[in-house]
Amino acid sequence: MRFAVFHLLMAVWVLWRFVAPLRIARGPKIVLAAVVAAAALFSTFTVFFAGGLLSPELPRWALIAGNFGEAVLLFLCVLTALREILILVAVLAGRSGEKLHDAVQKSRRSALLMGAASIGLGACGIAKGIEVPEVRRHTARIKDLPLELEGFEFVQLSDLHASALLTEPYAEALVERVNSLNPQLVLITGDFVDGTVERREKDVAPFAKLRARSGVFGCEGNHEHYGDYERWIAKIESLGIRVLRNEHAVVTVEGRNGRPAQLTLGGVCDPMAERFGRELPDVQKTFAGAPDAGKVPRILLAHQPKLFPRYREKESFALQLSGHTHGGQILGMDRAVAIINGTFVRGFYRRPDGTLMYVHPGSGLWNGFPIRVGVPSEIALIRLARL
Repeated sequence: MRFAVFHLLMAVWVLWRFVAPLRIARGPKIVLAAVVAAAALFSTFTVFFAGGLLSPELPRWALIAGNFGEAVLLFLCVLTALREILILVAVLAGRSGEKLHDAVQKSRRSALLMGAASIGLGACGIAKGIEVPEVRRHTARIKDLPLELEGFEFVQLSDLHASALLTEPYAEALVERVNSLNPQLVLITGDFVDGTVERREKDVAPFAKLRARSGVFGCEGNHEHYGDYERWIAKIESLGIRVLRNEHAVVTVEGRNGRPAQLTLGGVCDPMAERFGRELPDVQKTFAGAPDAGKVPRILLAHQPKLFPRYREKESFALQLSGHTHGGQILGMDRAVAIINGTFVRGFYRRPDGTLMYVHPGSGLWNGFPIRVGVPSEIALIRLARL
């Protein structure tokens, strides 16, 4: 219900500071107020009548329309807050600020501009949120990387969130784009799906077509725990994706000049497991019995990035791959997302000892907030290089 309360507060703010002061006829003002209220109530509607906020089961067009309304409300709320700063400046200016006060608070022209800007940002945000991600290339510089792994490339996907919004055609296009890279290795850092196995079986089916010469591996995310956890893990593995839960796998890849090389892939359980009484993340158990980290580089798959320092304190590895944050989704909002995720939000982070982490901005997003502004989704093609 937190999202419902958040949208209610936004609606109250917009009605009080944007709609009420407008110098327009009573009829249009009532209609505008009703539209604002309807946008704010979409989340509450999904909670009580569409299967819940985590995985609302509505037609795709309805999800897009409802989320578009919430996006417009969000941006109008932000613009209204920014307008308050101008009003404060006008008030502090005294009589010389009266014209500015009227222009920014009561003028129909300024209201139309704010409304148009909110609609434009909302439309662009939704469009970018649900588009199939582009391939983005990154270089991970690893301390003491063996020469035979210099230049080795792999694909990282994260936060796929197959849902009533990101359906089978989306997954098909994503898989086609990944396979066009002819990857040796595909690594998926959690949050595969939202919804029940019966509802999403068709939407996740294209993931079985992912092709990688050295395999497709993943770790669980927090959203796996919200549904039928054991059935979903079994279903994901039936698609040819090995889910590493506090365990590791040693893979042989084609290294420099065609020479074989080895990597140790470890995957930890997600901290959300604690809420459901399931196995907690254990990085020491994950790499127990693995080849020496100084001889065979280790890559850790951990959905949430915030435990990166703790994992490194307990175990040695060269690179951690994470997701979860969706990169913050909106420039500006990403700073708040970073704070609640241990200051990590997207991109590379390096510890003083040289250990590196890449936080993926997501290959999809949760259908309860499908908005991206300035933070695109991606298919990450990561190249290893010596530090």
